[in-house]
Amino acid sequence: MRGIMKREYKAYKKVGKIKISISELLELDLPRIVYASPGVVNHIKKRHGRQFTKKIKDNIIDTIEKVIKDPQYVGVNYKRSVGDSLELVKKVDNIILLLGLEVDLEDQYIYVATMYPITLSKMNARIYKGRLIKVEDSELKENIL
Repeated sequence: MRGIMKREYKAYKKVGKIKISISELLELDLPRIVYASPGVVNHIKKRHGRQFTKKIKDNIIDTIEKVIKDPQYVGVNYKRSVGDSLELVKKVDNIILLLGLEVDLEDQYIYVATMYPITLSKMNARIYKGRLIKVEDSELKENIL
């Protein structure tokens, strides 16, 4: 199985780097490079495309890069069974986007699993439960709440 992943891995596109401050905020030792497979872009467009603005839908990779570069909230989804799953949240074009990232600790890389819009109430519930943490150096501070 690993050999298959390695070959597919070459088709992945580098879409960003997790900031060291994010790893520190989450108290995790994470690989930093984030990759996206061609299939995940198709998944996002097919599954969630109708929920996005045309600008986001036509620029999925750019949007992913924006969220990784400057998330407003970050968290870890411990419900996932395999490894850690990171959640980065950022408001883009008036839509609150959740970017789901999977961490492969064995091969030391992170890959995009999904991206979809969430409601303000869902985001606030995750903040209240401690599942999302505010990133203090975010460009947009208070106007999301």
